[in-house]
Amino acid sequence: MSMSLLKLAKSLPFSGFFRKLQHDMETVVRALQPGPLGIVEHKFTAEEIQEANDIVQREVANWRRRASIEKRSNSLKDYIES
Repeated sequence: MSMSLLKLAKSLPFSGFFRKLQHDMETVVRALQPGPLGIVEHKFTAEEIQEANDIVQREVANWRRRASIEKRSNSLKDYIES
């Protein structure tokens, strides 16, 4: 009888979802365990930090420019507060 219940459980639409969820949780637990395969601390170089800062500044400037253009256009006037 337990075999038929196993077949029934596998045929349910959520069974694949729960198996995937369980697998993902096991992967997270394995990754968070200390040791050679666990989390490795990464020391960023000054160049990497500068590059990241440059990217953020460039994207914020682009966002502000696009927001300014959208604010001047009448297409979004009902959605943007002045």
